[in-house]
Amino acid sequence: MENVNSIVTINTNITTGCKHCQTQIGGPENFAESVNHYISEHGYKIIHIGSETTPSMDGSPWHTTVAVLGI
Repeated sequence: MENVNSIVTINTNITTGCKHCQTQIGGPENFAESVNHYISEHGYKIIHIGSETTPSMDGSPWHTTVAVLGI
């Protein structure tokens, strides 16, 4: 993607704060709202939405949904 100056990643497994304001971002309960927040409040565009699999603490697969947005 051309002219992308800033990228954020939103994850259903991790809750954090917005890069620009104090809004809570991520986590399983507000994934869609988090994506929409960056789009409507800060002008980001979706680069990718998909799944990510990492090992859990016991070694079994742990599946999450991630969104990568850029401005």
